Amino acid sequence: MSEQFDCVVIGAGPAGSAAAIDMCRAGLSVLLLDRGEFPRFRIGESFLPRTKAALRRLGLLEKCYALPHARKVGVEISMGDRRFGSRVFKFRDTLGNGEKDAFNMARVHLDAMMVQSAQEAGAVLRTNCAVRSLVASSDEGVTLETDSGTAHARWMIDCSGQASVLGRLRGTRRYHSFLRNVAYFEHFDDVKRPDGDAQGCFGLTVLDEGWFWLIPLDDRRTSIGFVAREGLHTRLDVPPEERLRWAVQRTPIMVERMAKAVGPSSNRVIADFTYRCDPFSGPGFFLVGDAAAFLDPVWSTGLTMGLLSAEQAAQGVIRICAGGSAERERARYQAWASRVVGRAFRLVEGFYSSGFRDLLFAPYQPRELVRGFVTLLAGEFDRVRPSTAVRCLTLGAMCAVQQRIGFAPRRRPYRLRPDGVNARAAVVSSVPGESVA
Repeated sequence: MSEQFDCVVIGAGPAGSAAAIDMCRAGLSVLLLDRGEFPRFRIGESFLPRTKAALRRLGLLEKCYALPHARKVGVEISMGDRRFGSRVFKFRDTLGNGEKDAFNMARVHLDAMMVQSAQEAGAVLRTNCAVRSLVASSDEGVTLETDSGTAHARWMIDCSGQASVLGRLRGTRRYHSFLRNVAYFEHFDDVKRPDGDAQGCFGLTVLDEGWFWLIPLDDRRTSIGFVAREGLHTRLDVPPEERLRWAVQRTPIMVERMAKAVGPSSNRVIADFTYRCDPFSGPGFFLVGDAAAFLDPVWSTGLTMGLLSAEQAAQGVIRICAGGSAERERARYQAWASRVVGRAFRLVEGFYSSGFRDLLFAPYQPRELVRGFVTLLAGEFDRVRPSTAVRCLTLGAMCAVQQRIGFAPRRRPYRLRPDGVNARAAVVSSVPGESVA
């Protein structure tokens, strides 16, 4: 293969497929490369209302609704032993006229649908085709060596996810100072989900050592994951493939929810070390989604960030190919991505703040500040109104003051294991079989 395209997109996941769809509809020729093949398993199954709006813009929302999915109306947050009760945040309280709900689904369905839609729009797809080297990259053109040969294009968009192809090749990947977590996860049937006022919510369980996610995927299947902070995953004497079960067994709320769960006795593992690959644009390229920056998944920001940045990068390439200034488009995208990624990073970092946790479980929460927080939870990173910004800045200041002087009650988090407990023995002594609990 030695072909010439207007744009080569690295990575055919949702972000890469979305960028390809936009460019093909604008009349550009697009080569879509992926080192794997479809269908395939991917994590990242919890979507936000802003994700829904992005899929609606692409004309793909009805296709999503035709796939197995579960409606998502908000987030339920609890301590591991239900101390201080639960806090429920509904997307209906989002400020502005954005989407007021969302949905979850297994990524195997979404990814396959989106890459097929990219092909229908006119993209040339090459699977099992990894990028081996970057031969040239400038505003005049790019050249890549791939498993299928040499690829030439006027421009390049990296949507390669955590592989972050250009970030690695260019040596710009920088890890976060403390968000070095590892996730242990699997899919199960018959999990007890949040109910009552929290019905239809994503379940988030807070621990001193990390947190659990509970994501309904369809009528029966649920994604369960345990995200362990560095202080635990680097010292835990339990095999990685047994750590989800170990953590579930030591967390009262999860024991309850997994009492009748049926699924694998082992779990999958992925490192979700938070990083950035600044700059997000350069001669001949844009970095999109996780290829630009990967955030801790606590607020389910990944897919939203990928689709939003894919739209911005694709529009930049369209304007460049129409005769626009490449330098101006690179600067515009860099400013946009820095602003949006910065907002998302602050939201994620806030979750790990003791001040935020104290206010999260405080007896009283000012409604208007909560609405500002929920608006960001809905994924409105790219179009923050002044009213939302003021509320979020006020909430951030309150969290900082709480962390320093404690004007609200301190909330000690639930701990998985007291000192002196043999973690491995706890797993070995559990009831064997296909049920996790």
